[in-house]
Amino acid sequence: MMLIKKGAEADIYLVDWYGKKAVSKVRNPKSYRNKVLDVEIRTKRTLHEAEMLANAKRAGVSTPLLYFVDRNNAEIVMQYIKGKLARDLIERDLSICKDMGVYAAKLHVSNIVHGDLTTSNFIVNGCKPTLFDFGLAFHSGKIEDKAVDIRLIKEIMSSAHASVFKEAFDNFIGGYESVTGKVFASKILAKVREIERRGRYARVV
Repeated sequence: MMLIKKGAEADIYLVDWYGKKAVSKVRNPKSYRNKVLDVEIRTKRTLHEAEMLANAKRAGVSTPLLYFVDRNNAEIVMQYIKGKLARDLIERDLSICKDMGVYAAKLHVSNIVHGDLTTSNFIVNGCKPTLFDFGLAFHSGKIEDKAVDIRLIKEIMSSAHASVFKEAFDNFIGGYESVTGKVFASKILAKVREIERRGRYARVV
């Protein structure tokens, strides 16, 4: 077992799963919470994430395969995806952004909101990305919730990938539109602009 990432909510490990590499995500106990409540929270979040991963795959999104869910230890064991994070490849291969847009659209058409749609949550293996980290995902049919997903990745692209932002985001929206159609995508983008206006107003006030 090798620690890959230590997070505020969970730790990620590279593990051996019956002779093949796998990833284990463990939600560790929080000493500041009541013990009974802590167990309940970690169990619910673990089961919820596993469910959202499975739902996303059914929606046609490439996600890691689920191997095992241990509710007692708040652990998910899933497929290890070899590759590089999209954030490290975008500026060399903007076509990745179109696939990312397609995935976002497939989620939204199925009323799934990822909740943390960033270029750090896509792994690219070959020419196709895999989307992971569904810890903040939830079901919603609301335009605003879906627009928040798009607003987040737009913000990430404009800050972390500023030199290619316009083309990157245009490609993302092109992929998104190819699934949802232009009418729905335009409604989402209008809501994104509304959210941005609200943010600017809030900062001024």
